[in-house]
Amino acid sequence: MHLPIAMVAANATVEEVIKLILSSPNTAVKGFAVMATQFLIGIAFGYLVARALKYILALIGLIVLLSYITSFISPVPIDVNTLVQVAKALLPLFTLSTGPFLAGVVVGGLIALFKK
Repeated sequence: MHLPIAMVAANATVEEVIKLILSSPNTAVKGFAVMATQFLIGIAFGYLVARALKYILALIGLIVLLSYITSFISPVPIDVNTLVQVAKALLPLFTLSTGPFLAGVVVGGLIALFKK
């Protein structure tokens, strides 16, 4: 009996999840197809983001400014140690699910920056 990949991936490392995906030819083909699609979507997204970088930086600056101003009105304590523990727990699943997309974003951004 095979457990669904999502159930196993919740408590597994990235290497274990990759071994599980590659254990069956059917899941391997689907896994590679999903990763290729994520990579291509990432390239398109990175290209568009690099083209619109000045607007994105202005939006991020506005959000930082507004959050700085509102932090004086109602300060909310944030426990950094809890955030770090949650990030460490989600890292294997995050890496496998967004790794190809992030690689595509970097490639797409480089294409947009070097394209004349």
